[in-house]
Amino acid sequence: MNDTTLMITCSPVEATYLASLLGADMLVGLQDPFLGWLNEEIEETWNQVRAALAERRFIEVQANGGIVMDTAVAALVGAWAFPEASFLVTFTPAEGTPQTRAFHLARNLGVEQTQADEVVQLMALEDAPAVYRRILEVFRLKDQSAAPGPGGSLPEAHLREARSRAVEEGEAAAFRLLQDAGLPEAAAQSLARTLAQPIANGALAALTRRTTSWEVGGLGLLEGSNGLWRLRSLTRDGENWVEMIPCDASQARREIRQAMNRVLPQPLTEE
Repeated sequence: MNDTTLMITCSPVEATYLASLLGADMLVGLQDPFLGWLNEEIEETWNQVRAALAERRFIEVQANGGIVMDTAVAALVGAWAFPEASFLVTFTPAEGTPQTRAFHLARNLGVEQTQADEVVQLMALEDAPAVYRRILEVFRLKDQSAAPGPGGSLPEAHLREARSRAVEEGEAAAFRLLQDAGLPEAAAQSLARTLAQPIANGALAALTRRTTSWEVGGLGLLEGSNGLWRLRSLTRDGENWVEMIPCDASQARREIRQAMNRVLPQPLTEE
């Protein structure tokens, strides 16, 4: 546990154990580490995890067998296990590796969750505005301009193919494919330039658990040397499509606020 910032690190198995102590049956943003395990294997691992967490003072095992969790650990894990809203964020710079993180908001605390290999990190954030600001940092939104030209929409499979063409054959090949897919010429030219000279792309999924189902919303962002696009998934005749609208950084921030407000119990205010 970090003494200056409210932060803990643990393994996925340890995180699952801690959440189970609070009565949680799932953790958003974490795959079940026991998928396919036998009950005997889980029980043996539980015993090992309990001892390891007690040694690190995450929990205290009492003489009667009862378990008391450290207050700070309980706050962080509780916000993750029982959030009022969660936000899954992916961000991939053109010349870097994909980054995936999740943010969870409970009544009095926000938590940023990251995972590298078999290490899960939970870090406290003050509130919903702090989570919003952190998401803007992840997306590196500053003063980007909108990509030129009009927007448009096309099947998701065609967009993936255009991205591959841009990388393998260049901008002209991507432009031809986008135009053949039905994009207006100006939109196809602009998007082909973005795909051929990419800076980054990312996505935000906002979700909250309702009584019998999950409410989910979100958006994607695509940035190239010629500017920024906002992406939205939709379905037409059973096929996945993508709507692409040029937007500047200010518009992107507004779209992110709107996506978050859809699931937040208390909406974010305008900047």
